[in-house]
Amino acid sequence: MPKAAPTPQQLSLFNRYPTNYQSNLFTESRQEFTELEKKIVTLLVNQLGNMAVQGKIQPDVNVVVTIPYGELTKDRYERITEAAESLSKKRISFKDDRNNQFIFITPFPFVQSLLTEGRRFIEIKLLADVVPHFAALGQRYTKYDLDVMLSLSSVYAQRMFEIVSMHFHIKKMRFTYLVEELRNILNCPESYRYVDFKINALEVAQRELRQKANIILEWQPSRKEGKRVVELEFQIRTAQQLAVEGVQEDAEKLSALAPHELVIKGYEVMAQYQLKPWQKDLIITDPELLETLFRLHSEFLNGMRPDVKNRNKYLAKSLGMDKLKQPKTAARDTQTSKALQPQLSFHRPASDTRMSGQAQSIGSLLGTILPEKKG
Repeated sequence: MPKAAPTPQQLSLFNRYPTNYQSNLFTESRQEFTELEKKIVTLLVNQLGNMAVQGKIQPDVNVVVTIPYGELTKDRYERITEAAESLSKKRISFKDDRNNQFIFITPFPFVQSLLTEGRRFIEIKLLADVVPHFAALGQRYTKYDLDVMLSLSSVYAQRMFEIVSMHFHIKKMRFTYLVEELRNILNCPESYRYVDFKINALEVAQRELRQKANIILEWQPSRKEGKRVVELEFQIRTAQQLAVEGVQEDAEKLSALAPHELVIKGYEVMAQYQLKPWQKDLIITDPELLETLFRLHSEFLNGMRPDVKNRNKYLAKSLGMDKLKQPKTAARDTQTSKALQPQLSFHRPASDTRMSGQAQSIGSLLGTILPEKKG
């Protein structure tokens, strides 16, 4: 009796791509991986997803992916070996909504370590019928930055980053999950109460996403049964969005001020920068320059210009002060100039306050002028 022909295999040589693509089915599956195992899987998805995008996935063919140890660690090779070994035993499960059932898969039955020309690799084989669970992108799929994912140190942050990316990719900035459904997706221990789930999973993910992905993830109960929270509504905002909102809020507060109040605020803001008296006079008497001053100051404090190293030089250049020379009339009597300045401002002379303390936001500065509401 002739031997059965071996199952064909497609070999993928590792080529690091900046973006990951994966099926939404995989994103919302329950995964048993540890943080380090998840990073190995992330690199595997990096290969599969980009093969799918390029149309290189062959149907009904096993796929073998090799991942260099150096992509995961500089020297802790024993940890990678242990994670690769345990990876072969871990399952993922998919919920079948039509039958209210789960499909359990052990996706990586064959994992081995290789040493080739002095370099160590992990070799992972995916069976042909498992490949679509990762790489069948369809019309909707999850897309995220590889480096951000690899920087996350909590498996809950890793999983929430995938979920957030899935919704962010289709510009869905608000979404809901049943608490039990999300607990299942995140593979939370059965012993977790709601407060444990919130503190140990959601809040941990929230902190890491803000620090490492510049994503602000917030949530609130959207449905309760008695006192029990059964559904949560999430909102995604980026740090850039928060900065824009802060600048817009400052602009709205400024638009409500009378001209003399804008003059006072102008001098208070200018006291936080290294500007000469004659430069302040030019700015305070030119509405366009004053508006630019307020806008740049707000953008600095709201984090919209993180690349600016020297705010004083940037401000002077943006206001055109770097190309102007001191008018002769402004230099006639320095003492007179200093004596006149307090008539337009309620703060100490600029020489006392210049860049000497914490920068104040426009919002906090306005609080000293706008009267409190009575009621």
